This record gives sequence, C-alpha cells and structure tokens, in this order.
Amino acid sequence: MTSLRHRPAHEEEDASTLRLGAEFNNAGCLLISEVRYLLEHRPSEKAAPDTAVYNKTLEYVKTFAKFDKPEAAAAIRETLRRESALTQFEIAQIANLCPVTAEEAKSIIPSLVKIDDEKLQPLLDEIQTMRKFQS
Repeated sequence: MTSLRHRPAHEEEDASTLRLGAEFNNAGCLLISEVRYLLEHRPSEKAAPDTAVYNKTLEYVKTFAKFDKPEAAAAIRETLRRESALTQFEIAQIANLCPVTAEEAKSIIPSLVKIDDEKLQPLLDEIQTMRKFQS
C-alpha cells in the first residue's frame, strides 16, 4: 500500500486581491525609480554587464521611472507609508503608476478598494505635487 503525501492546496495567484504567491508574501518591492538608480550607480568595481537583458531593463527603467532622484522616490515612499492599510506592493504600484484620482488608482490597482477615497486622494495629491516640483 502506498501512502499519499498531502500537498498544500495551490492558491490561485491574483494581484487584484494581493495573492501574489508564497515567494512574495514577505518580499520588499522597489519603485522603478529606485531600480533605475541602482542600475545606473553600480559600484565602480562592478562593471555593468553588457547583456541584452541588462540593457533592455535599463532602457525600461529609464523610460518609466517617475522620479529622477532617489530622495524623491524615498519621499514618495514615506508619504504612502502614512496610510497603514497599504501593502508594500500597493505602495510600489501607486508610486510607479502615479494615478491622479482615487477612482483611477482603484481602477488600476483593484486591491485599493479597501481604502476610503477621503484617505487616498490626499496622498495622491501630495504625490502629484512632489512630482511637479522635483528638481
């Protein structure tokens, strides 16, 4: 007689409900602007690899980074951390996409429905102001 091993039930991944998979449960999330900074400011002893993947990644982050300086990205992250209901994933998504209204934010990041518009909109307004005045 063979014994059957119990396998944990496979949970369906769904970013709209923040089910990202077990490997992402405690993972940190970088903003595209932070990735850009890390790729562009590698330690001098480590030359940037000249591979297609590296070059395409660098091109992507240069195109889609919303903040030019790491201080601006850090300020955005700190602003969003004031809302304790936001997960790291949601913080990164808001900072990467920079929605203007709470309605827009909730349409592109469905898990934000848990946050009242009266709490979310001031954060989005502050981010837009910071974006306008980054130097």
